[in-house]
Amino acid sequence: MLVLASASPRRRFLLTEWGYDFAVVDPAADESWPPGAGPEAGAGILAERKAAAGRRLWQKQGGASGDVILGADTVVELGGHIYGKPADEADAERMLAELSGRTHKVVTGFAIIYADGGATRVVKDSVTSMVRFHKLTAAQIRAYVAGGEPLDKAGAYACQGDGRKFVQRIDGSEENVIGLPMETLCSSLFACGISPAAGESSVREPSVMEPAAARAKVSAGSPAPAPAPARPPKAHKADRAGANGLRVTDMPAELKPRERAVRYGVGALSNGELLALLLRVGTQGENALRLAEHILTETGGLRALAKITLPELTKTRGVGQAKALLLLAAFELGRRTAEDTDDPDRVVVTKPEDAVTLLNDMRSLDREHFRVIFLNTKNKVLGSESISVGSLNSSIVHPRECFKGALRYGANAVILAHNHPSGDPTPSRQDLALTQRLVDSGKILGIEVLDHIIVGEKNFISLKESGDMK
Repeated sequence: MLVLASASPRRRFLLTEWGYDFAVVDPAADESWPPGAGPEAGAGILAERKAAAGRRLWQKQGGASGDVILGADTVVELGGHIYGKPADEADAERMLAELSGRTHKVVTGFAIIYADGGATRVVKDSVTSMVRFHKLTAAQIRAYVAGGEPLDKAGAYACQGDGRKFVQRIDGSEENVIGLPMETLCSSLFACGISPAAGESSVREPSVMEPAAARAKVSAGSPAPAPAPARPPKAHKADRAGANGLRVTDMPAELKPRERAVRYGVGALSNGELLALLLRVGTQGENALRLAEHILTETGGLRALAKITLPELTKTRGVGQAKALLLLAAFELGRRTAEDTDDPDRVVVTKPEDAVTLLNDMRSLDREHFRVIFLNTKNKVLGSESISVGSLNSSIVHPRECFKGALRYGANAVILAHNHPSGDPTPSRQDLALTQRLVDSGKILGIEVLDHIIVGEKNFISLKESGDMK
Protein backbone atom coordinates (compact mmCIF):
# COMPACT_ATOMS: atom_id res chain seq x y z
CA MET A 1 0.00 0.00 0.00
CA LEU A 2 1.11 3.57 -0.74
CA VAL A 3 0.98 6.09 2.11
CA LEU A 4 1.41 9.82 1.42
CA ALA A 5 3.15 11.57 4.32
CA SER A 6 1.62 14.96 3.56
CA ALA A 7 -1.66 16.75 4.15
CA SER A 8 -1.17 18.81 0.97
CA PRO A 9 -4.40 18.73 -1.08
CA ARG A 10 -2.33 19.46 -4.20
CA ARG A 11 -0.25 16.31 -3.82
CA ARG A 12 -3.35 14.27 -3.01
CA PHE A 13 -5.03 15.59 -6.15
CA LEU A 14 -2.06 14.72 -8.38
CA LEU A 15 -1.76 11.16 -7.05
CA THR A 16 -5.49 10.68 -7.48
CA GLU A 17 -5.50 12.13 -11.00
CA TRP A 18 -2.82 9.64 -11.99
CA GLY A 19 -4.93 6.75 -10.70
CA TYR A 20 -3.22 5.86 -7.41
CA ASP A 21 -5.00 4.48 -4.35
CA PHE A 22 -3.31 5.67 -1.18
CA ALA A 23 -3.71 6.53 2.45
CA VAL A 24 -2.61 9.80 4.07
CA VAL A 25 -0.82 10.70 7.28
CA ASP A 26 0.18 14.17 8.41
CA PRO A 27 3.40 13.80 10.40
CA ALA A 28 5.25 16.51 12.28
CA ALA A 29 8.72 16.65 10.72
CA ASP A 30 11.71 18.95 11.07
CA GLU A 31 11.36 21.50 8.23
CA SER A 32 14.44 23.57 9.03
CA TRP A 33 16.64 24.05 5.98
CA PRO A 34 19.78 21.86 5.98
CA PRO A 35 22.81 24.17 6.42
CA GLY A 36 24.78 24.67 3.22
CA ALA A 37 22.46 22.56 1.07
CA GLY A 38 21.50 23.58 -2.45
CA PRO A 39 17.82 23.53 -3.48
CA GLU A 40 17.94 20.01 -4.98
CA ALA A 41 19.80 18.40 -2.08
CA GLY A 42 17.86 20.35 0.54
CA ALA A 43 14.45 19.45 -0.89
CA GLY A 44 15.50 15.78 -0.94
CA ILE A 45 16.62 15.89 2.69
CA LEU A 46 13.35 17.52 3.82
CA ALA A 47 11.36 14.97 1.81
CA GLU A 48 13.21 12.10 3.49
CA ARG A 49 12.56 13.61 6.92
CA LYS A 50 8.84 13.76 6.13
CA ALA A 51 8.79 10.20 4.79
CA ALA A 52 10.60 8.88 7.89
CA ALA A 53 8.24 10.78 10.23
CA GLY A 54 5.27 9.53 8.22
CA ARG A 55 6.47 5.93 8.47
CA ARG A 56 6.78 6.18 12.25
CA LEU A 57 3.30 7.70 12.56
CA TRP A 58 1.75 5.17 10.16
CA GLN A 59 3.18 2.20 12.07
CA LYS A 60 2.19 3.76 15.41
CA GLN A 61 -1.38 3.87 14.11
CA GLY A 62 -1.20 0.18 13.21
CA GLY A 63 0.02 0.36 9.61
CA ALA A 64 2.11 -2.47 8.19
CA SER A 65 5.90 -2.12 8.17
CA GLY A 66 5.92 -3.22 4.52
CA ASP A 67 3.77 -0.31 3.31
CA VAL A 68 5.44 2.21 0.97
CA ILE A 69 5.75 5.73 2.41
CA LEU A 70 6.08 8.82 0.18
CA GLY A 71 7.35 12.17 1.45
CA ALA A 72 7.83 15.34 -0.64
CA ASP A 73 8.95 18.93 -0.26
CA THR A 74 8.84 21.85 -2.72
CA VAL A 75 11.04 24.95 -2.55
CA VAL A 76 11.59 28.04 -4.68
CA GLU A 77 15.11 29.36 -5.33
CA LEU A 78 16.15 32.71 -6.76
CA GLY A 79 19.59 34.24 -6.66
CA GLY A 80 20.87 31.68 -4.20
CA HIS A 81 18.02 32.38 -1.75
CA ILE A 82 15.58 29.64 -0.73
CA TYR A 83 11.92 30.66 -0.51
CA GLY A 84 9.79 28.41 1.65
CA LYS A 85 6.35 29.20 3.02
CA PRO A 86 5.90 32.87 4.00
CA ALA A 87 5.74 33.69 7.69
CA ASP A 88 2.91 36.20 7.24
CA GLU A 89 1.26 38.48 4.67
CA ALA A 90 4.14 40.97 4.69
CA ASP A 91 6.60 38.15 4.02
CA ALA A 92 4.40 36.87 1.18
CA GLU A 93 4.30 40.34 -0.42
CA ARG A 94 8.10 40.58 -0.15
CA MET A 95 8.58 37.20 -1.84
CA LEU A 96 6.25 38.02 -4.73
CA ALA A 97 7.87 41.42 -5.25
CA GLU A 98 11.26 39.74 -5.53
CA LEU A 99 9.96 37.09 -7.96
CA SER A 100 8.20 39.72 -10.09
CA GLY A 101 9.48 39.87 -13.67
CA ARG A 102 12.18 37.27 -13.01
CA THR A 103 12.87 33.61 -13.68
CA HIS A 104 13.12 31.41 -10.61
CA LYS A 105 13.69 27.74 -9.91
CA VAL A 106 11.06 25.41 -8.42
CA VAL A 107 12.47 22.18 -6.99
CA THR A 108 10.39 19.31 -5.64
CA GLY A 109 12.25 16.54 -3.86
CA PHE A 110 10.60 13.25 -3.02
CA ALA A 111 11.64 10.29 -0.88
CA ILE A 112 10.14 6.79 -0.90
CA ILE A 113 10.76 4.45 2.05
CA TYR A 114 9.92 0.79 1.39
CA ALA A 115 10.78 -2.70 2.56
CA ASP A 116 12.96 -4.88 0.32
CA GLY A 117 13.07 -8.33 1.88
CA GLY A 118 14.33 -7.74 5.39
CA ALA A 119 15.93 -4.39 4.59
CA THR A 120 14.47 -0.88 4.60
CA ARG A 121 15.44 1.15 1.56
CA VAL A 122 15.07 4.79 0.55
CA VAL A 123 14.67 6.11 -3.00
CA LYS A 124 15.26 9.86 -3.37
CA ASP A 125 15.11 12.18 -6.35
CA SER A 126 14.36 15.80 -7.18
CA VAL A 127 13.04 17.57 -10.27
CA THR A 128 13.61 21.20 -11.24
CA SER A 129 11.36 23.48 -13.29
CA MET A 130 12.12 27.07 -14.29
CA VAL A 131 9.27 29.57 -13.86
CA ARG A 132 9.17 33.06 -15.39
CA PHE A 133 6.89 35.64 -13.74
CA HIS A 134 5.19 38.58 -15.39
CA LYS A 135 6.05 41.98 -13.98
CA LEU A 136 3.64 42.42 -11.06
CA THR A 137 2.25 45.65 -9.66
CA ALA A 138 2.07 46.30 -5.94
CA ALA A 139 -1.72 46.34 -6.19
CA GLN A 140 -1.78 42.89 -7.82
CA ILE A 141 0.44 41.49 -5.11
CA ARG A 142 -1.60 43.00 -2.26
CA ALA A 143 -4.90 41.74 -3.70
CA TYR A 144 -3.54 38.22 -4.17
CA VAL A 145 -2.03 38.00 -0.69
CA ALA A 146 -5.23 39.37 0.87
CA GLY A 147 -7.10 36.39 -0.60
CA GLY A 148 -5.08 34.04 1.61
CA GLU A 149 -3.99 31.60 -1.10
CA PRO A 150 -0.20 32.12 -0.88
CA LEU A 151 0.27 31.83 2.88
CA ASP A 152 1.01 28.07 2.91
CA LYS A 153 2.82 27.88 -0.45
CA ALA A 154 6.53 27.83 -1.16
CA GLY A 155 7.43 31.13 -2.81
CA ALA A 156 4.01 32.53 -1.79
CA TYR A 157 2.03 31.46 -4.86
CA ALA A 158 -0.05 28.55 -6.07
CA CYS A 159 0.48 27.59 -9.70
CA GLN A 160 -2.74 25.59 -9.69
CA GLY A 161 -4.73 28.52 -8.29
CA ASP A 162 -5.00 32.25 -8.85
CA GLY A 163 -1.21 32.49 -8.78
CA ARG A 164 -1.10 30.90 -12.24
CA LYS A 165 -1.96 34.27 -13.80
CA PHE A 166 1.39 35.60 -12.58
CA VAL A 167 3.29 32.94 -14.56
CA GLN A 168 4.54 33.93 -17.98
CA ARG A 169 6.31 30.67 -18.82
CA ILE A 170 7.19 27.29 -17.30
CA ASP A 171 10.20 25.40 -18.60
CA GLY A 172 9.75 21.85 -17.37
CA SER A 173 6.95 20.02 -15.59
CA GLU A 174 4.01 22.10 -14.37
CA GLU A 175 2.99 19.24 -12.06
CA ASN A 176 6.39 19.59 -10.41
CA VAL A 177 5.60 23.26 -9.73
CA ILE A 178 2.26 22.24 -8.24
CA GLY A 179 3.93 19.85 -5.82
CA LEU A 180 4.82 16.41 -7.26
CA PRO A 181 6.89 15.60 -10.38
CA MET A 182 4.56 12.80 -11.44
CA GLU A 183 6.45 11.78 -14.58
CA THR A 184 9.55 10.95 -12.52
CA LEU A 185 7.75 9.83 -9.38
CA CYS A 186 5.65 7.22 -11.19
CA SER A 187 8.74 5.44 -12.47
CA SER A 188 10.26 5.36 -8.98
CA LEU A 189 7.01 4.12 -7.40
CA PHE A 190 6.72 1.38 -10.01
CA ALA A 191 10.24 0.22 -9.15
CA CYS A 192 9.10 -0.07 -5.51
CA GLY A 193 6.08 -2.18 -6.43
CA ILE A 194 3.44 0.58 -6.58
CA SER A 195 1.31 1.03 -9.72
CA PRO A 196 -1.80 3.08 -10.52
CA ALA A 197 -5.10 1.31 -10.05
CA ALA A 198 -6.37 -0.66 -13.05
CA GLY A 199 -8.65 1.07 -15.54
CA GLU A 200 -9.03 4.68 -16.54
CA SER A 201 -7.89 7.16 -13.91
CA SER A 202 -10.32 9.88 -12.94
CA VAL A 203 -10.25 12.93 -10.74
CA ARG A 204 -12.00 12.05 -7.50
CA GLU A 205 -11.74 12.76 -3.80
CA PRO A 206 -8.52 11.16 -2.54
CA SER A 207 -8.60 8.24 -0.10
CA VAL A 208 -7.60 9.47 3.36
CA MET A 209 -7.68 6.33 5.48
CA GLU A 210 -6.57 5.09 8.84
CA PRO A 211 -4.38 1.96 8.59
CA ALA A 212 -7.18 -0.49 9.45
CA ALA A 213 -9.53 1.05 6.87
CA ALA A 214 -6.80 1.02 4.27
CA ARG A 215 -6.16 -2.69 4.78
CA ALA A 216 -9.87 -3.41 4.68
CA LYS A 217 -10.20 -1.53 1.39
CA VAL A 218 -7.48 -3.65 -0.19
CA SER A 219 -8.86 -6.94 1.17
CA ALA A 220 -12.35 -6.02 -0.05
CA GLY A 221 -11.22 -6.22 -3.63
CA SER A 222 -9.51 -2.95 -4.48
CA PRO A 223 -6.48 -3.42 -6.69
CA ALA A 224 -3.37 -3.92 -4.57
CA PRO A 225 -0.04 -2.45 -5.57
CA ALA A 226 1.90 -4.62 -7.95
CA PRO A 227 4.72 -6.43 -6.13
CA ALA A 228 8.26 -5.72 -7.21
CA PRO A 229 9.45 -8.59 -9.40
CA ALA A 230 11.67 -11.08 -7.60
CA ARG A 231 14.11 -11.22 -10.49
CA PRO A 232 14.53 -9.27 -13.71
CA PRO A 233 12.46 -10.58 -16.63
CA LYS A 234 14.22 -11.77 -19.72
CA ALA A 235 15.04 -8.93 -22.05
CA HIS A 236 16.49 -8.26 -25.42
CA LYS A 237 20.22 -7.67 -25.22
CA ALA A 238 19.85 -4.06 -26.32
CA ASP A 239 17.25 -3.25 -23.67
CA ARG A 240 17.99 -5.37 -20.59
CA ALA A 241 16.23 -4.55 -17.35
CA GLY A 242 17.94 -2.17 -15.00
CA ALA A 243 18.13 -2.16 -11.22
CA ASN A 244 14.36 -2.00 -10.96
CA GLY A 245 13.92 -5.16 -13.03
CA LEU A 246 12.02 -3.41 -15.82
CA ARG A 247 12.40 -2.86 -19.51
CA VAL A 248 10.85 0.30 -20.90
CA THR A 249 8.57 -1.97 -22.97
CA ASP A 250 7.38 -3.65 -19.74
CA MET A 251 6.38 -0.37 -18.10
CA PRO A 252 2.75 0.79 -18.07
CA ALA A 253 1.92 3.05 -21.01
CA GLU A 254 1.47 6.08 -18.75
CA LEU A 255 5.09 5.76 -17.60
CA LYS A 256 6.77 5.27 -21.00
CA PRO A 257 8.57 8.41 -22.21
CA ARG A 258 7.26 8.10 -25.78
CA GLU A 259 3.64 7.63 -24.74
CA ARG A 260 3.92 10.45 -22.19
CA ALA A 261 5.37 12.77 -24.85
CA VAL A 262 2.41 12.03 -27.14
CA ARG A 263 -0.10 12.60 -24.35
CA TYR A 264 1.39 15.65 -22.63
CA GLY A 265 3.97 17.05 -25.06
CA VAL A 266 7.74 16.86 -24.76
CA GLY A 267 7.77 19.88 -22.44
CA ALA A 268 6.30 17.72 -19.67
CA LEU A 269 9.13 15.17 -19.81
CA SER A 270 12.02 15.12 -17.37
CA ASN A 271 15.59 15.53 -18.59
CA GLY A 272 16.11 11.79 -18.27
CA GLU A 273 13.00 11.00 -20.30
CA LEU A 274 14.05 13.37 -23.09
CA LEU A 275 17.45 11.69 -23.29
CA ALA A 276 15.76 8.28 -23.26
CA LEU A 277 13.72 9.28 -26.33
CA LEU A 278 16.97 10.10 -28.14
CA LEU A 279 18.76 6.93 -27.00
CA ARG A 280 15.76 4.70 -27.91
CA VAL A 281 17.35 1.59 -26.37
CA GLY A 282 19.47 0.93 -23.33
CA THR A 283 22.39 -1.38 -22.81
CA GLN A 284 23.06 -4.61 -20.96
CA GLY A 285 21.82 -4.17 -17.41
CA GLU A 286 20.00 -0.85 -17.98
CA ASN A 287 16.92 0.16 -19.90
CA ALA A 288 16.95 3.39 -21.92
CA LEU A 289 15.49 5.50 -19.09
CA ARG A 290 17.96 4.23 -16.50
CA LEU A 291 20.83 4.68 -18.95
CA ALA A 292 19.74 8.28 -19.53
CA GLU A 293 19.63 8.97 -15.78
CA HIS A 294 23.04 7.31 -15.40
CA ILE A 295 24.50 9.54 -18.15
CA LEU A 296 23.15 12.69 -16.48
CA THR A 297 24.56 11.64 -13.10
CA GLU A 298 27.98 10.61 -14.36
CA THR A 299 28.52 13.67 -16.59
CA GLY A 300 27.33 16.18 -14.00
CA GLY A 301 23.88 17.10 -15.31
CA LEU A 302 22.34 18.61 -18.41
CA ARG A 303 24.47 21.76 -18.56
CA ALA A 304 27.72 19.78 -18.24
CA LEU A 305 26.49 17.27 -20.80
CA ALA A 306 25.83 20.08 -23.28
CA LYS A 307 29.53 21.07 -23.13
CA ILE A 308 31.08 17.59 -23.20
CA THR A 309 33.31 16.36 -26.03
CA LEU A 310 32.98 13.15 -28.02
CA PRO A 311 35.98 11.42 -26.39
CA GLU A 312 34.73 12.36 -22.91
CA LEU A 313 31.18 11.16 -23.58
CA THR A 314 32.25 7.78 -24.99
CA LYS A 315 34.10 7.10 -21.73
CA THR A 316 30.71 7.00 -19.99
CA ARG A 317 29.56 3.45 -19.34
CA GLY A 318 26.95 2.34 -21.86
CA VAL A 319 27.63 5.15 -24.38
CA GLY A 320 29.22 4.17 -27.67
CA GLN A 321 30.13 6.45 -30.52
CA ALA A 322 26.69 6.26 -32.17
CA LYS A 323 24.79 7.27 -29.01
CA ALA A 324 27.36 9.96 -28.20
CA LEU A 325 27.09 11.54 -31.66
CA LEU A 326 23.29 11.53 -31.44
CA LEU A 327 23.35 13.40 -28.12
CA LEU A 328 25.99 15.87 -29.28
CA ALA A 329 24.01 16.59 -32.45
CA ALA A 330 20.88 17.33 -30.39
CA PHE A 331 22.74 19.81 -28.20
CA GLU A 332 24.33 21.46 -31.23
CA LEU A 333 20.89 21.99 -32.81
CA GLY A 334 19.75 23.61 -29.56
CA ARG A 335 22.74 25.94 -29.60
CA ARG A 336 22.15 26.94 -33.20
CA THR A 337 18.49 27.63 -32.47
CA ALA A 338 19.43 29.84 -29.51
CA GLU A 339 21.82 31.81 -31.70
CA ASP A 340 19.53 32.07 -34.71
CA THR A 341 20.26 35.51 -36.15
CA ASP A 342 17.12 35.46 -38.31
CA ASP A 343 14.78 35.88 -35.35
CA PRO A 344 13.10 39.24 -36.15
CA ASP A 345 11.84 39.77 -32.60
CA ARG A 346 15.25 40.01 -30.97
CA VAL A 347 16.79 43.42 -30.35
CA VAL A 348 20.34 43.82 -31.67
CA VAL A 349 22.64 45.92 -29.50
CA THR A 350 25.19 47.84 -31.59
CA LYS A 351 25.50 50.94 -29.36
CA PRO A 352 24.56 51.94 -25.81
CA GLU A 353 21.35 53.62 -26.99
CA ASP A 354 20.06 50.24 -28.19
CA ALA A 355 20.40 48.83 -24.69
CA VAL A 356 18.93 51.94 -23.07
CA THR A 357 15.65 51.38 -24.95
CA LEU A 358 15.27 48.27 -22.78
CA LEU A 359 16.00 50.21 -19.59
CA ASN A 360 13.63 53.19 -19.79
CA ASP A 361 11.48 51.86 -16.95
CA MET A 362 14.47 52.25 -14.61
CA ARG A 363 14.42 56.06 -14.85
CA SER A 364 11.49 56.45 -12.46
CA LEU A 365 12.37 53.76 -9.91
CA ASP A 366 12.77 55.03 -6.35
CA ARG A 367 15.29 52.33 -5.40
CA GLU A 368 18.47 51.16 -7.03
CA HIS A 369 17.92 48.17 -9.30
CA PHE A 370 20.73 46.18 -10.90
CA ARG A 371 19.87 44.50 -14.19
CA VAL A 372 21.75 42.24 -16.61
CA ILE A 373 21.01 41.99 -20.35
CA PHE A 374 22.06 38.67 -21.95
CA LEU A 375 23.35 38.60 -25.55
CA ASN A 376 24.24 35.88 -28.04
CA THR A 377 27.28 35.84 -30.34
CA LYS A 378 25.56 38.31 -32.70
CA ASN A 379 24.72 40.73 -29.86
CA LYS A 380 21.04 39.86 -30.10
CA VAL A 381 19.18 40.08 -26.80
CA LEU A 382 18.29 36.70 -25.31
CA GLY A 383 16.64 38.17 -22.23
CA SER A 384 17.27 40.29 -19.15
CA GLU A 385 16.90 39.92 -15.39
CA SER A 386 16.90 42.20 -12.37
CA ILE A 387 19.23 40.54 -9.90
CA SER A 388 19.28 43.06 -7.07
CA VAL A 389 17.02 45.68 -5.55
CA GLY A 390 18.82 47.98 -3.13
CA SER A 391 17.90 50.68 -0.68
CA LEU A 392 17.39 54.33 -1.57
CA ASN A 393 20.99 54.73 -2.68
CA SER A 394 22.78 51.38 -2.84
CA SER A 395 22.56 47.88 -4.31
CA ILE A 396 24.46 44.74 -3.41
CA VAL A 397 25.56 42.60 -6.37
CA HIS A 398 27.53 39.37 -6.28
CA PRO A 399 29.22 37.95 -9.43
CA ARG A 400 27.52 34.61 -8.80
CA GLU A 401 24.07 36.14 -9.20
CA CYS A 402 25.20 38.27 -12.15
CA PHE A 403 26.41 35.37 -14.27
CA LYS A 404 24.01 32.64 -13.15
CA GLY A 405 21.39 33.90 -15.61
CA ALA A 406 24.01 34.22 -18.35
CA LEU A 407 24.90 30.55 -17.96
CA ARG A 408 21.23 29.58 -17.98
CA TYR A 409 20.59 31.55 -21.20
CA GLY A 410 23.81 30.30 -22.78
CA ALA A 411 24.84 33.94 -23.28
CA ASN A 412 28.06 34.92 -25.00
CA ALA A 413 28.14 38.41 -23.46
CA VAL A 414 26.26 40.63 -21.00
CA ILE A 415 25.52 44.31 -20.51
CA LEU A 416 25.25 45.51 -16.91
CA ALA A 417 22.87 48.28 -15.94
CA HIS A 418 21.65 50.02 -12.84
CA ASN A 419 19.80 53.22 -12.01
CA HIS A 420 20.61 56.12 -9.71
CA PRO A 421 17.40 57.15 -7.92
CA SER A 422 18.96 60.59 -7.36
CA GLY A 423 18.63 61.15 -11.11
CA ASP A 424 22.37 61.80 -11.60
CA PRO A 425 24.04 58.95 -13.54
CA THR A 426 27.59 59.96 -12.61
CA PRO A 427 29.40 56.77 -11.52
CA SER A 428 30.64 56.45 -7.96
CA ARG A 429 33.89 54.82 -6.90
CA GLN A 430 31.83 51.83 -5.80
CA ASP A 431 30.26 51.62 -9.27
CA LEU A 432 33.68 51.55 -10.92
CA ALA A 433 35.06 48.97 -8.49
CA LEU A 434 32.03 46.71 -8.95
CA THR A 435 32.29 46.99 -12.72
CA GLN A 436 35.93 45.90 -12.72
CA ARG A 437 35.11 43.00 -10.41
CA LEU A 438 32.36 41.76 -12.72
CA VAL A 439 34.53 42.23 -15.84
CA ASP A 440 37.24 40.08 -14.23
CA SER A 441 34.69 37.44 -13.22
CA GLY A 442 33.30 37.35 -16.74
CA LYS A 443 36.75 36.71 -18.17
CA ILE A 444 37.12 33.65 -15.94
CA LEU A 445 33.77 32.29 -17.17
CA GLY A 446 34.37 33.21 -20.82
CA ILE A 447 31.47 35.71 -20.80
CA GLU A 448 32.34 39.22 -21.97
CA VAL A 449 30.98 42.26 -20.15
CA LEU A 450 30.34 44.66 -23.06
CA ASP A 451 29.24 47.68 -21.06
CA HIS A 452 27.89 49.00 -17.78
CA ILE A 453 25.15 51.57 -18.24
CA ILE A 454 24.04 53.85 -15.41
CA VAL A 455 20.55 55.26 -15.92
CA GLY A 456 19.55 58.65 -14.54
CA GLU A 457 16.25 60.51 -14.64
CA LYS A 458 16.87 62.18 -18.02
CA ASN A 459 20.15 60.77 -19.30
CA PHE A 460 22.57 57.88 -18.95
CA ILE A 461 26.28 57.13 -18.88
CA SER A 462 28.00 54.26 -20.66
CA LEU A 463 31.16 53.29 -18.76
CA LYS A 464 32.48 51.74 -21.97
CA GLU A 465 32.14 55.00 -23.88
CA SER A 466 33.46 57.09 -20.99
CA GLY A 467 36.61 54.97 -20.82
CA ASP A 468 35.94 53.76 -17.27
CA MET A 469 35.97 50.08 -18.25
CA LYS A 470 39.26 48.26 -18.74
